[in-house]
Amino acid sequence: MNLRRPLILGTVAAALVTSAALPASAADTTTTFALTGGSLSVSAPTTATLSSAASGSTTISGSLGSQSVTDARGGVADWTVSATSTAFTGALTSPSVSTAVSHSRGAATTSGTVTVSASAPVTMTEVAASVAVGSAVSGNNTAAFSPTLTVTMPASAKADTYTGTVVTSIA
Repeated sequence: MNLRRPLILGTVAAALVTSAALPASAADTTTTFALTGGSLSVSAPTTATLSSAASGSTTISGSLGSQSVTDARGGVADWTVSATSTAFTGALTSPSVSTAVSHSRGAATTSGTVTVSASAPVTMTEVAASVAVGSAVSGNNTAAFSPTLTVTMPASAKADTYTGTVVTSIA
C-alpha cells in the first residue's frame, strides 16, 4: 500500500493541474486605439522695447523677449521658425528709416526629442528668413529662446521714436 499511495496522489495532482490549466472555451478580442496629433505653434510677445541710444548712434539692439515653439503633432516632421521685419521708421514729418535689421536667436532650451540648429545672426527683410530649425524630431517637443534684434540706423538719423514690426511664424 505504501507504494500505491504516492502513485495515486501523483496521478490525481497531474489531473488537477491539467484540468485547471485548460479553459473550457477561449475567445480572442483584437483591440485597437488611435493617438491623434495636436498642433504646431510659436508664441512671441506682442511688444518689445529695444534699448535707447543717443542720436548719431548707428546700432540699437535689445531682446525681443521669450519666444517658444510647441510641437504637439506627435510625429517626426521637422519644423522651421521664420521671421520678417519691416524697416524701423520715426514719427516725424520727414522721418529717418533703418538701413538694416538683424535677428540673433541665442541659445535654445528644449524638451522632448528635438535638435535646434545653431544660431547665427540673420539679416531680416519683409521676406521670411529662417531663424530656428527643429530637426531629429520624435514625438511632442518644445523649444524656447530669447532672440536679440539689432537695428542699424544711418548716422544722420534724427532724434525720434522709431517703430517697426517683427512677425514670427512656424511651418
